Amino acid sequence: MPRPPKARPAILDAAERIVKEHGAANLTFDELARVSGVTRGGITYHFPTKEMLLQALVLRDVEHWSRRLTNHRQQLGDCPGAEVIAHLRSAAEDDPERRRLIGGLLSAVAHDPSLLQPVREFAREAMPPASDLCQAELKLWILRMASDGLFWADMMKCTELPAGLRERLVAEIERLAAVWGLEAAQAATAPEACTVKGALDLKQA
Repeated sequence: MPRPPKARPAILDAAERIVKEHGAANLTFDELARVSGVTRGGITYHFPTKEMLLQALVLRDVEHWSRRLTNHRQQLGDCPGAEVIAHLRSAAEDDPERRRLIGGLLSAVAHDPSLLQPVREFAREAMPPASDLCQAELKLWILRMASDGLFWADMMKCTELPAGLRERLVAEIERLAAVWGLEAAQAATAPEACTVKGALDLKQA
């Protein structure tokens, strides 16, 4: 007899609540059965191991992040640097529930890095070969990395920025993304600009 179609999302919802409130170490099948209302057999039908369950939570977060990126990207339209600006806005959004989930998963992924495979696959799809990056595109990737750094600084609360500085940083990254995004678009029609020397020669011309 097939399992009810709503069992899987109900299991994941309950697992997410447990991880947010108590951390991944306290996510057990017995506790999950109690919180979700799904029998242990029903849980193991969908997720035979705890590792598979945790990776499903990671994948669901990646899907959530992907939808957020898409929404920001659509709002930006043809704005230069739109991909980077969408990445920044997604990273900079105030989402305490997502931070609670990631915080609850940290110990598990530190112990078993393979749980991050969905994250790696998602990142790999967005990353072009290094040899294909022109100088302007390389600068845009620096901004992506800065956006990630801002997210993790917020997440870990390791850097307390003075009032207003965070907003200025976000605004400056957006400004640079628009400027460098335009440079990248121009470089696409001028291959000679896709090297450091070529970019300097064009600038001096």
